[in-house]
Amino acid sequence: MTEKNETTTRCVLGLVALLVIAAWSASAQSGNSTDAAQLLKPFAFEVISIHRHKPGGPFLPRQLMPDGYRASMSLWDMIMTAYNPQNANYWRISQIHNAPAWIHDMYDINARVAEEDIAVWQQSHHEDLFADPRPLRSALRAMLRERCHLTLQQTPIEVPYLNLAVNRHSTKLTEYVPGAVKPVKGKTFLLGEGFFIQEDGDRRFVGVSMQELANVLTRLSESYPVQDQTGLAGRYSFVLPWYDDPHDSDHTMTNPLDRMPVNGIGLALKPGRGPAFLFTIDHIEKPDAN
Repeated sequence: MTEKNETTTRCVLGLVALLVIAAWSASAQSGNSTDAAQLLKPFAFEVISIHRHKPGGPFLPRQLMPDGYRASMSLWDMIMTAYNPQNANYWRISQIHNAPAWIHDMYDINARVAEEDIAVWQQSHHEDLFADPRPLRSALRAMLRERCHLTLQQTPIEVPYLNLAVNRHSTKLTEYVPGAVKPVKGKTFLLGEGFFIQEDGDRRFVGVSMQELANVLTRLSESYPVQDQTGLAGRYSFVLPWYDDPHDSDHTMTNPLDRMPVNGIGLALKPGRGPAFLFTIDHIEKPDAN
């Protein structure tokens, strides 16, 4: 097999893995097979109001309402939300080709779902977070097709990553014991199903998966996303140093990831390759105001 074919194979396998994991996670949280089947059906907003955002006007936070969705978003954001199976931490490594300059113009969206779809819509999210993003993704795709006449091609590609890996045979990770560590008011940050407490130059992670840790490291990284390659499937508790000021003279650093080094718990960041996506726009129009 040639190097080019090997690369293509890795890209396709990476895409398949992402989609399988997303589908498995969604189905596991949907409660039963009937609900999962409902979530897989094409989903569309019944009523959509979309207007060009007024310069200087307040931005609408992305808000999941009991009967719909509202947000201030660019068309670039909408396309990424609708079509990219990776979460927003990894959007910057994907590319949109053949896009007009106005794809970054901001729009205010206020959309409502049909009465018969409200139960499925409400089932798909919990408070302000989607437990299953498929209804929103499907509805945004339908909106882009209807209001912007969008057609595009989606191609998996491979780009440089950093692999979060086990650096030694033994790690300094403790198996998570539910309730053993309580949140601290004003110092606790939710992280997936776990959380971390930030105080006194440390971050104490509680009940965190390695994928969730990789997401935190991706947010810190200026160059490459981080993917979990540790092979550790559980939830763990551990403490990492946190250098809040990267310009502190005692901790001068050029790599933002040095603000929270992982080597002290037996992990390492190593060069690797991972999946991203190329979206090629065949046609798109500005949405008409209504």
